[in-house]
Amino acid sequence: MSTAEGTGSARSLPSDDLAQLMRWARVLVFVGAFLLAWVTLEPYADLGNNSSLEFAFGQEGTAYAAYGILAGIAAVIAILTQPRAVATLIHPLWIALAAWLSFTVLTSADFSLSLRRFILFGLIAALTASLFLMPKGRRDLAGLLMVAVGILVALSLVGIALFPEYAVHQLSDISEPQLAGGWRGVFAHKNSAGAIFAMTIFMMIFAIRAGLVPGGSVLLVLCSLILLMSGAKSSTMLLVVSLLVSLAVSRIRSGWWAGVVAFTPLAILLILGPGTVVSDAIAGIVRMLPIDATFTGRADVWELALDKIRERPLTGFGYSAYWALESTRFGQEDTTQWGGLAAHAHNGYIDAALNMGIPGLVLVVAVFVIWPLRNYLAARAGGADPALLLMLLQIWLFGIYVSVLESFLFVRFDPIWITFLFAVFGLHFLARRAHVAE
Repeated sequence: MSTAEGTGSARSLPSDDLAQLMRWARVLVFVGAFLLAWVTLEPYADLGNNSSLEFAFGQEGTAYAAYGILAGIAAVIAILTQPRAVATLIHPLWIALAAWLSFTVLTSADFSLSLRRFILFGLIAALTASLFLMPKGRRDLAGLLMVAVGILVALSLVGIALFPEYAVHQLSDISEPQLAGGWRGVFAHKNSAGAIFAMTIFMMIFAIRAGLVPGGSVLLVLCSLILLMSGAKSSTMLLVVSLLVSLAVSRIRSGWWAGVVAFTPLAILLILGPGTVVSDAIAGIVRMLPIDATFTGRADVWELALDKIRERPLTGFGYSAYWALESTRFGQEDTTQWGGLAAHAHNGYIDAALNMGIPGLVLVVAVFVIWPLRNYLAARAGGADPALLLMLLQIWLFGIYVSVLESFLFVRFDPIWITFLFAVFGLHFLARRAHVAE
């Protein structure tokens, strides 16, 4: 203890104890946030029981409280330890997005629903923005990611081995018995499991490059195994695409060409996916390809959603509101088709326009598609750690690609959304490293 500390209040913590307390707070917040997002408060959903299908709504209040507590603690730690980094979040793009989202809450077809979900987005944004500031350096970040991923893998494998009826899709599943045999681990659906385990593969590649070779290698193999056994074909395909594109982008010096390489797969997915419901010519081409031309029924949902966008193109139906409206859930003319029963558009960009209007879609593209690449290029030019940059780039690329086939943008507690935001904010901070370095 220094002399100054010795003459202070007897009730003050010694500096070493305070540092240790702060260290444990950082660890618990970081690992706890990822586990809350991935494992949730009720893992191992029973898909053969109607009451368990209410899971997403039954524990909403408790989940709000958990995210609120974690967000508050994380924000306090971030502000106290890295105030200059936190200050960089006051950026015109974030302000514009928040302002427009607030406007869509006010004009929502269900104000109270949109308001609740907007508040949750604020909590999740505060938490995920703070997460990147918790670890003390590259190796510490890799170690904390290994702990979180290790717990996720262990819980998933325990469920698969000991009580597969809660961790593997079964013929007795009420809604989708055709998915029987697909591993889902702690998740409620193989698609969520596939996407998250694809993202954890990027994390474990980073851990290996950060020097944690034995543990990182074991977890990399196990994450890959679960992904393959989940049967999540889209996630497996987009994992490979993201790996190849990220390696190409990391070697391209020209920012313009890096953008072309990064966004070409996104354009192809959009054209061959939702493009089939707006162009008969594109639909005809896709029908000649060796793929399901309906994208497992998604085409019906896209057609319905695009028609609805035309009804309220400026403001949309309200922040995260459309698919929860009674008129949507019970007012479809033909509820025998998936389009009348869907919980979302199975396309994040369509959902953005549906809920937040065309201006909201433009802001979403600017903030989550274009800006992260600009941040990546700025961080690379500033000499940021290549392994860390590559991991964040890979998670971000995977996120913008999978958004063509799934909706996770702004979706409440969605684990893909929270992991994606971690990468987006990470790229933001790395691009401003020269301005926020302690």
